[in-house]
Amino acid sequence: MSEARRVIVLPGLDGTGTLFGPLLRALPKDIRPTVITYPFDRILSLSEHAEWVSGQLPQEKSVLIAESFSGLVALTLLAETPSRFRSIIFVGSFAEPPRPFVLRLSPMLPRTGFLTRSIPSFLLRQYCLGKEATVAQLNMLRDAIGAVSPEVLANRLDIVSKRHHFRNGRFPIPCCYIQASKDRLVPERYAQWFRQRFDSFELVRIDGPHFLFQARPDESARIVAQSLRNLQ
Repeated sequence: MSEARRVIVLPGLDGTGTLFGPLLRALPKDIRPTVITYPFDRILSLSEHAEWVSGQLPQEKSVLIAESFSGLVALTLLAETPSRFRSIIFVGSFAEPPRPFVLRLSPMLPRTGFLTRSIPSFLLRQYCLGKEATVAQLNMLRDAIGAVSPEVLANRLDIVSKRHHFRNGRFPIPCCYIQASKDRLVPERYAQWFRQRFDSFELVRIDGPHFLFQARPDESARIVAQSLRNLQ
């Protein structure tokens, strides 16, 4: 199998990987994704998240897909060992703390899985899945969030709220940044940070909410497939 068709996929804040179902079903059959999940019940620092991923990477160079929170993890990995990757695809990612209002909600995060699964639909539609989200999509998101220790979620939000220092200079590998046109969590301008730090940068916009892989899996899969074809 061509290395360009092997991808490592890192999940968003929940870390479960279960939300990738729609994207994985939409990807062409010759693309072989490996989803790396984060511990459900262990509090890790950003560097420890990166170490967790590094220990599960294949020996050969990989194409990395980093969703939202995992953009921070991917940047940490790239700063340490850029030679391990052929290219990277970010979706809804950020290198600086996004919306302060949302981050201030962290202390109010429900402390039981039951309450976490009861997050109001209007909030999930407003900030995550868009106004067209189905009941099935809302329940999928609730289940993913509810499967993770609330303390772990709060810790990851704390990581997001802090400013991190990544590698100075430019990254030599190709970067594709997939941006949601209706993202209420990550401002459009945040993509410029990535444009300024990758020698090869492509910005692709999809009409949709922050959770593009879940709300727009077909469009997202086409962009991923095209990005891999560009490597060949």
